[in-house]
Amino acid sequence: MKLRLEIAARSADVLRCRQLVGEVYHRRYGVVFSSDTYDLDRKIEPWPHRFLMGFVRDELAAVSGLYVRNTYVERFGLVDDDEVRARLREAGVDGEYEPAERRELTKLVIAPRLLNSGLGPLFIAFAHARAFVELDAPRPPLVTFCVVRSMKRLVERHGIRTRHLKPFPHYKVHEHYRSERNPMDSYLVIPHLDVPAAFRDLRIPGEHALGPWLGDER
Repeated sequence: MKLRLEIAARSADVLRCRQLVGEVYHRRYGVVFSSDTYDLDRKIEPWPHRFLMGFVRDELAAVSGLYVRNTYVERFGLVDDDEVRARLREAGVDGEYEPAERRELTKLVIAPRLLNSGLGPLFIAFAHARAFVELDAPRPPLVTFCVVRSMKRLVERHGIRTRHLKPFPHYKVHEHYRSERNPMDSYLVIPHLDVPAAFRDLRIPGEHALGPWLGDER
């Protein structure tokens, strides 16, 4: 199977991404999205600012969103610059990144027929490509995300290293997938240290054979 990667640039592409994300999140979790307001206790979330699209032939098979400012982790997870700076200091790269310059991967959605194909964890890794997360950035940003602990292994499956920031506060919007046994946390990724070169340097736009990553050489 081959996957064609593109960044949604045209309004029609953005709409297509929003439709897939909106349908899945509303059906599974009762979440709706808005461009100008949010209220996590009323299950209203802000739309991502940018989308990465993955196509199998002409089918939109996967979508990942990106916040390029006002990230979910800082706005709702209450992560501040000092907490990010502490992780940079622990990694020995304090001064190589500006803690306030960060972008956030969010709202990964896989087409229903491909849910058990292994594409989800791989698309997470693809979304760490600098061609996506660094587009139009004045300097390479840090990457953040939030996820329940049972799902962290999926982020890490293809070699992405994650650095814990802090527990994520409770909001009603997450009631269907977080719990006391499966809490949510905020994480940091330091791109040049934590993202394998095969993903960081991935060509976008471009078409990529998935067999070598999914263990299927057909």
